[in-house]
Amino acid sequence: MHPRGRRLLVAVTLAASLLIAAAPRAGAHDSLAPGGAQHTWLPAEDWVHMHWIPFDEQRLKRALGLRGRGLEAYLYNDHRALADLARARGLALAGLVEHLLAPWGPAVEPARMAVLRDRTTRILTQPHLAQHVFFHVFHGTGIEPQSLALFGMTRPEFQRRRALGETPLEIAAARGIAEPAVVAGITAMLHHHHERGLALGVASPLQSRRIVARQLARLGCWLRRPKPPLDRANPYGKGLRQHGPHAAGWPATPAQRRADDARVERVRRSLPPSCWSPPPAWAA
Repeated sequence: MHPRGRRLLVAVTLAASLLIAAAPRAGAHDSLAPGGAQHTWLPAEDWVHMHWIPFDEQRLKRALGLRGRGLEAYLYNDHRALADLARARGLALAGLVEHLLAPWGPAVEPARMAVLRDRTTRILTQPHLAQHVFFHVFHGTGIEPQSLALFGMTRPEFQRRRALGETPLEIAAARGIAEPAVVAGITAMLHHHHERGLALGVASPLQSRRIVARQLARLGCWLRRPKPPLDRANPYGKGLRQHGPHAAGWPATPAQRRADDARVERVRRSLPPSCWSPPPAWAA
């Protein structure tokens, strides 16, 4: 192995080992978030924002005994780490990581496999990260940076109008851009992200197709709604409403977790009918 690849392998393997050791301490914020970060903090890494997941969620759901939309129901409270559910099901975290990555086979070079293990471990131990990569399907995808090409206006102007509550289609109409052109542009961009993840060998082909299908199925709704914090019907972007202000490490006790679960469920039930499909209730 090239010395540079060996150094990468050692560094990433060490990081993954530390993550596994630290998993039980995951608290109110994702445990890898820097001090003082907001609850919704995410790593500034391409794979996170492009939703390049290294494994197929159906394989994860089968391992955890989840059916239908059970994964979304569990992660709707982004204080619930998948690693905790795995332990409750009698599964060791390291073994689950290897099980999820088994379809890659032995041909994957060690340095890249170490990267895939690191990312899989983070998805399992960092609950807001997991909620994001599976279900925040338009967050971070690059639509705002492409606003000039897609909507005929600069990014600051697009952001200003979104902050005022305008929908993407309203913004496009103000520049004389019809819905089919917007849909075609965003669809091409999403397929480009899918192809990049496959070319880099960091996204599960099955899961990448699943994410694109999820994005396209929800695109029509997203185009007609205000941004998530202003949209009472959007299931996501509701962290403050769900949990309230709190310190890192909360909820830490069984009573605090029950109170948090109850508050999240109240928010879920309060979602008004719309084109968004609310997650089902989690049944432990």
